Amino acid sequence: MKFPGIPENEEERLKSLYMIDLLDTRDDERFERLTRVAKRLFRVPVALISLLDRDRQWLLACQGLNTRETTRDVSFCGHAILQEGPFIVNDARLDERFHDNPLVTGEPFIRFYAGYPVRLPDGAVVGTLCLIDSTPRDFSDEDITTLKDMAFIVEDEFHVISLAMTDSLTGIPNRRGFLRSGEKRFNAFKANAEPFSIIYFDLDKFKPINDLWGHAEGDEVLKVFSAQLRQHLGPKDIAGRLGGDEFAVFLTRESDAQPYLHKLRASMEAHNQRAGKPYNINYSYGILHRDSGNYASLLEMIKESDSVMYSEKRRKKLG
Repeated sequence: MKFPGIPENEEERLKSLYMIDLLDTRDDERFERLTRVAKRLFRVPVALISLLDRDRQWLLACQGLNTRETTRDVSFCGHAILQEGPFIVNDARLDERFHDNPLVTGEPFIRFYAGYPVRLPDGAVVGTLCLIDSTPRDFSDEDITTLKDMAFIVEDEFHVISLAMTDSLTGIPNRRGFLRSGEKRFNAFKANAEPFSIIYFDLDKFKPINDLWGHAEGDEVLKVFSAQLRQHLGPKDIAGRLGGDEFAVFLTRESDAQPYLHKLRASMEAHNQRAGKPYNINYSYGILHRDSGNYASLLEMIKESDSVMYSEKRRKKLG
């Protein structure tokens, strides 16, 4: 058996996958509908939309299988995401890459596979739309064109989700997107007693930048700061613009908070020196760790970190 390779941009690909936050979701009708149509259209027993995580394959939509997850190292889709176009296996028993694959020698006894890579709006390949049959079969050029069209419909759905959850100016999650992804992490980490941190940011003296140099300059400040926030995130961390010049970051390991803040400070200082602007981009922040209190929700924790941040901002003004 040949194990699937790893894309050169794997870490960035995973960041994009985690940001759209579709892993471990199921029964999303917009995607289930597409796999039902694909199953009927191509007359196959199994049609899937897969997402490739670091070590596993999550089936976002699934018709014809009783499982939602497999290991990535045995997945056909792990090979398919390395392709620019379709990945077709007409008879897996005769293919040296797959003849002894446990998904071929055992359930679901894959013989035929056809997959087309699906991308997020930023271009990251996150999975496939794929078809599986337990008997060998041919797949015509017309079939490939139809599979491609359906894969592009999946991508259109990704785009709709991204539009709803992403801040159009900065490209990072908006308030809705941050709360949606963050609440999911909050509940999981709290249930497992795992460490995490919330950092609430507010830009210092942002209004004078808008007043003196115009809103276009203010927008550029927001884009620069957002890029800096995202630059230092780990794969499962998230940063979001909650509104105006207010931002939040969810760090998935408490020990990462101070190194993250140190790297952010250093990179912002370097930007301010390099930019040659008549102002510096400065900020205040408030930080809370999971064990800082018994918080019932992410929103409650954000509000408290907001209060901590404003205390710091008042202290700086008095100083």
